Amino acid sequence: MKKKPHSKKSSKTLQNKIWKLCKEITRKNYGNECYTCGAKNLSGKNWQTGHMLSKAVLDPYLKYDLRVLRPQCSKCNIWNGGMGAEFHRKMIIREGQTYVDQFFRDRKFNVSSKEAYSHYESLIHKYELILEDLNGS
Repeated sequence: MKKKPHSKKSSKTLQNKIWKLCKEITRKNYGNECYTCGAKNLSGKNWQTGHMLSKAVLDPYLKYDLRVLRPQCSKCNIWNGGMGAEFHRKMIIREGQTYVDQFFRDRKFNVSSKEAYSHYESLIHKYELILEDLNGS
């Protein structure tokens, strides 16, 4: 019997859950200072989670990759398009060229739309464990 494909709605629900976990983990790991401009005490809608590269150009494998998520103010993340060049520059300074190079090598790895659903499920499990550790549970 053929396996029924997952609906877009269920995939979207998984992505929303992953994104919520990504934001929580990023905030716990990096605090409330904008990664790109240094604005301090971010809160509410001004405390966003930005990507080194636009989420629109990332494959499902890297869209929710914690390695390239950092806190950003809404000015940098929304109004200034994510400040990609500055984000990239700071990633090299703070994490190292090897770290950044590995991310770009990983961009060559693609998850097909058929594999994305199970990839999202595994990320949820992995990120829930990370969050439990961060919360000291």
